[in-house]
Amino acid sequence: MSPAADRVAVVTGAGRGIGAATARALADAGLGVVLAARSRDQIERQVAELAARGHRARAVVCDVTDEAGVRALADEAAALGTVAVLVNNAGAAGSMPIARTTLEEWNRLMAVNATGAFLCTRAFLPGMLERHWGRVVNVASTAGLSGGKYLAAYTAAKHALVGLTRAAAAEVAGSGVTVNAVCPGFVDTEMTAETVARIVAKTGRTPEEALAAALASVGQTRLIPAGEVAAAVVALANGGDADPPNGETRVLYGRDSMSSRLAIVNPEELGAPRGWNNGLLAPAGGRVLFIAGQTARDGSGQVTAAEFVEQFDRALGNVLAVLEAAGGRPGDIGRFTIYVTDMARYRASLKPLGQAYRRRMGRHYPAMALVEVKSLVDPGALVEIETTAVVGA
Repeated sequence: MSPAADRVAVVTGAGRGIGAATARALADAGLGVVLAARSRDQIERQVAELAARGHRARAVVCDVTDEAGVRALADEAAALGTVAVLVNNAGAAGSMPIARTTLEEWNRLMAVNATGAFLCTRAFLPGMLERHWGRVVNVASTAGLSGGKYLAAYTAAKHALVGLTRAAAAEVAGSGVTVNAVCPGFVDTEMTAETVARIVAKTGRTPEEALAAALASVGQTRLIPAGEVAAAVVALANGGDADPPNGETRVLYGRDSMSSRLAIVNPEELGAPRGWNNGLLAPAGGRVLFIAGQTARDGSGQVTAAEFVEQFDRALGNVLAVLEAAGGRPGDIGRFTIYVTDMARYRASLKPLGQAYRRRMGRHYPAMALVEVKSLVDPGALVEIETTAVVGA
């Protein structure tokens, strides 16, 4: 991950679940790791396991909602090495109707899920900026991208964390530091087990029925392994990427999809494609979704005046909104056609366009086509995007 042998990653909420898996993955990637959590026993057990495998690791008891505690964490982490990676993973969950949500519960979830990430980012970001290199990865949730019944406080807190991610990313753009987020659904952790237990207690369902109901409520078909989330965090923390993502929210949907079975078809005689595929072959069993050309229409159905890149980003967002409504995700898109009114403007905007694309689509590249047209039907539209996706049955 990095040629500097003394580089360190700080992982909060590292005593169990996603945090523990992430600390192991970062240690395996060659970094020293500082594991922070409120429970000393848990993080010391994790540190002992890492040390037995030859890794540099330190346990620091810290409540991320305590400003002085976060400053102490920064001091102890610096003693192990140069902090190059911060993973804001500490979090808490809770569910109840809004009318029964107390101010104390609201403040608790906001503090752990959002304020803690702010305090840690504020503590470690200046050093990263001074060294012109650093990676901040926030572990948010799909709840930070949409609403959820009986989850007002938790959802608001995770939305705040996603907002913090995007604002911080804008602030550090071009500095060598990046800020991104991972947004998983239900993960196979003790926190999910506690959620299932609450459903059992309230409804009398069996644990299996309760888990199935929880997964169905967010469109998941399986629990996400903690290691899968850890791998996504490590990918965002990777220092070898020449054009690292910044301001992205990597969504882990936890459902079987056709995207993992779309086969790339690139005949050698056509040469190596750049940034797209010559073809994608979808297996039988999927549902084909044709998404009509989408422009940068807003909620009123109008295309408001905006620059080319902003219009592209909104048009792509509209495409993905249709896809999500059909139960799909970005990786299900097999064909992607862009219509532009000014090819020269498109070429001049390749870098910001690529950033906007990766923020929405990650590293998935369908079979693409680019067409210049004289004009588009929607007044003021500079770009229109149409796609074909194969959604898992």
